[in-house]
Amino acid sequence: MDYLEMIRQRDPAHIALIEDGTEYTYGDLVELAEKASCDQSVFRDRDSGGGKRLHLIRRGRILLQLTEFLASSILGMVPVIFPADVEFTLPESVQAPENVCMAAATSGSSGEPKILYRTYASWADFFPVQNEIFKITENSRLFAQGSLAFTGNLNLYLAQFFAGGTVVAENAFRPGQWEQIFEEQNVNAIYLIPSKLFCLPKVMKRKNSRIQSIISGSQGIGREKASLLKQYFPEAEIILYYGASELSYITYVKDCQMNGRDNLVGKPFPGVRISVRQGEIFADTPYRAEGIAVPYSVSDRGSMDEDGNLYFEGRGGDIVQIHGRKISLQKIEREICRLDGVSRAAALLLEKNPGEKGCLVAFLCTEENRKIDETFCLATLRRRLAAFEMPGRIIQLEEMPENESGKVDKKKLQIKWCKKKS
Repeated sequence: MDYLEMIRQRDPAHIALIEDGTEYTYGDLVELAEKASCDQSVFRDRDSGGGKRLHLIRRGRILLQLTEFLASSILGMVPVIFPADVEFTLPESVQAPENVCMAAATSGSSGEPKILYRTYASWADFFPVQNEIFKITENSRLFAQGSLAFTGNLNLYLAQFFAGGTVVAENAFRPGQWEQIFEEQNVNAIYLIPSKLFCLPKVMKRKNSRIQSIISGSQGIGREKASLLKQYFPEAEIILYYGASELSYITYVKDCQMNGRDNLVGKPFPGVRISVRQGEIFADTPYRAEGIAVPYSVSDRGSMDEDGNLYFEGRGGDIVQIHGRKISLQKIEREICRLDGVSRAAALLLEKNPGEKGCLVAFLCTEENRKIDETFCLATLRRRLAAFEMPGRIIQLEEMPENESGKVDKKKLQIKWCKKKS
């Protein structure tokens, strides 16, 4: 079984994808995939011989990414959709495990890209469970934006197709047009990461009672922000998930369960077990990438309360040491985001040369690019952070560099600002 065969089993006349306003039925997707499989200019590596081979997909448009992804299975190849702006070359004669049907590329917010292999069952067997939690059915018209190189997007698209529903997809990031798209396309579910999701209260002109489900992940939300969304989407249930490319979905929390802590990511999905050892999150799940031994940790930090709720404290690389003290960059970022007018924040330990003492620097963006006073920011932060947690500088940016998942690309920040220091 593979995803093209899954799509073949759906009603060929039903709308599967609406990309930038253009409709494609399930039958259209099958036809486009079959046509793409015959294109020698697309599949130059089709006759390389010797077992299952990876096929690297570098397409800008969602439709082209999807059809090439589906076409790979016709040729017995294993597709991996890669971010167009990341340099990567497949090693010569690389072969994939025989039992897999796809791969995903991931590097988190920093680090070198790595390939994770997936069997059909490692995602599709969980679709009935996640679709029930996310309220996805054959009647769903799910709005999503951005590349399928982001594993979260690809998973939600395929889960929607599993249910026989419709994805309303936008390639470009144009939040000012989303309200109109919701109305024109009868959207009843939304999937966006928080940094994109919270553009909506700034552009919505009226309430939308058609939206029944809002799905989000990768970053925290919290009760206060969820309440803001509910003002514009009063009938929506807001579901925040926590997961990892290696382990799929780990925990989730609904808006009615959220508390005052923005880093609450909830309780485990059915079939998943979690534990926290010395501040490190471990998960045991049957829905994982090939070669992952469980319980497995992706080096994320967290804690649990007495009710079994998980709180996300940051990636492993978000804990740095200065003068022997451990400092959570995630904590600093949360406190900066609490400042009036701040929309996004990132904290980094910048080093000019290897071995030199680092300088803790905070970057922020503001709503509508309004100017913010650095002296005032630092004075406010001194009341909320310990002296050793205080950033040495605060730098305002017009926009944060992002990776395909919409997370802040700290590697790009590091490269750019280390060069400026030198």
